[in-house]
Amino acid sequence: MGLGREIGTKLAMKAMIVKGRMDLGSMHRNTVDAVKKNERLLFKILKANRSSEYGRRYGFDEIKTVEEYRRRVPVTTFDDYEGYVRRMIDGNEDNLITSLPLVGYAQSSGSVGARKFVPITQPEVNVYTRYTVTRMLALADRYQREHFGHGMKLGRGMFTCPSFDDVLPNGLPCSNIADVAAKQLGFIYPYILNQPFSKYFNETEADSKYLNFRFGLEDKNTTYIFGIFFKEFIGLVQYLEKNWRTIVDDIEKGTVSELSRATPEALEKLLPVLRPNPGRAAELRAEFEKGFDETLFKRIWPHMSAVCGIGTSTFAPFAKKLRNYTGGVPYDFSIYGASEGLIAAVDALESPKQLLLVDSCFYEFIPMEDGEADGGERFLGLGELEVGKEYEIVITNQSGLYRYKCGDVIRVVDYMNECPYVQFSFRKGQLLNMTGEKTTEEHMAAAVKAIEREAGCTITDWAAYNRVEDEPYYYVLLAETNPPVDLAPYSGFAHETLMRVNPRYAYFFQQGAYAPIVIRNQLPGTHAAWAERKHGRGAAEYQVKPVRILDTEEKEAFFLSRVADAGVAAGV
Repeated sequence: MGLGREIGTKLAMKAMIVKGRMDLGSMHRNTVDAVKKNERLLFKILKANRSSEYGRRYGFDEIKTVEEYRRRVPVTTFDDYEGYVRRMIDGNEDNLITSLPLVGYAQSSGSVGARKFVPITQPEVNVYTRYTVTRMLALADRYQREHFGHGMKLGRGMFTCPSFDDVLPNGLPCSNIADVAAKQLGFIYPYILNQPFSKYFNETEADSKYLNFRFGLEDKNTTYIFGIFFKEFIGLVQYLEKNWRTIVDDIEKGTVSELSRATPEALEKLLPVLRPNPGRAAELRAEFEKGFDETLFKRIWPHMSAVCGIGTSTFAPFAKKLRNYTGGVPYDFSIYGASEGLIAAVDALESPKQLLLVDSCFYEFIPMEDGEADGGERFLGLGELEVGKEYEIVITNQSGLYRYKCGDVIRVVDYMNECPYVQFSFRKGQLLNMTGEKTTEEHMAAAVKAIEREAGCTITDWAAYNRVEDEPYYYVLLAETNPPVDLAPYSGFAHETLMRVNPRYAYFFQQGAYAPIVIRNQLPGTHAAWAERKHGRGAAEYQVKPVRILDTEEKEAFFLSRVADAGVAAGV
């Protein structure tokens, strides 16, 4: 490709930055009259799907108001769609929950590990492409102009999301939502990504980590890294630290080593585009031999302008850890959403707050302070939310899910006109709540950080559960440290910290509802072993999320079988 590819890169990147600016402008304009615009989206969805089996069942063509929509259409979970989806996949039936043609399915691991296949229509894909890469590039360019007086270099980047070519019985592709959406942009891959192909290699054809670094390291002008979770980036850096010598040797010689796990067919495509590059290899060796520190990314990629991924809430510790290698590179904390729908996106680099996307889903919100003892729930709209309060989010998406409970709780942190900025708070079912104290992951993470400071150690990972077999009940925190430290003596400190950060915990403890939290020492490597176990069952890296709550029998059996006594944990 040579010169033609370089010209193509400049044109494609410039166009994507301009497109990103336009989408950000639309995102901000949607905050004016956001309530009406979001309601218009609802009626557009109902009109498009009124002839579907689901639409006929609930009389979509007769619904004229939001209140009537709430009366006629029930609140749902994925279980309510399981039968429809099986008919769609196994029987190749259409017009069941949506009248729009499907372009694929997003495979989700689900909140407790059960696989589910979420239908995807083109309007849903359009939302993802609108608010992911182009948005990030526009923000990176703006950041460079504001901080350095010039735009970002128009270079290619790395897309770290693995690619899969699974096809369901109805002939449609099945992967993660990012992969399904990205495949439609394959025609510009060679100009915006380091790998010079219009189709990413499937994970069965070659290892994506190797290919990302094989091409990404050779390109000194790599300008961005786009992925899903910051947890995934930590794994990439660890892979690089272990394998950089082999990869650099391949760059020097223009070869592909066995590390790539490339099939003969993949090698036939790879080898013709590779040339020996001893000059770049020498540069890389010199930088890697200086060590893996906070200057690493800027040393090997001097024009790196953004690292994009989900790095808030549960994933904040991974974003913090990654800064040990990415000093000077701003973070785009990306989007908030799931396979079922894209909900919010950041509108500035280094900002943790995400602006709700009015044109993606129709939203309803259940106030978290509402008790369920009376069996009632209040449903609020965009204009009825209060800053500082938490709400369970309910979506109607553009792919056939109606009044769908995502299971997520968000906190409203700010407003732009009528549209809220939100942050993910916790996932329902993934918190400790024995008597109404509602201890969240955020509360427990605060305790973990305090314990680290008090004990002078690093807690590499942790999980918690309710111990209800004993009276009174109590929490157990399983702490994994490196090097091993006995943290059991800090149980009292953890209890005092939880009393401080969660007043409801303090109140119910004072009422005698439960005993103080107990810390037990987790054997080193436990969380890594869990991830390997899930990978061995076919789960991709992006699907293996940090285990924070032991909410299944499988998790309990696995993690509790790897609890060390004090002597072992202390290295005695």
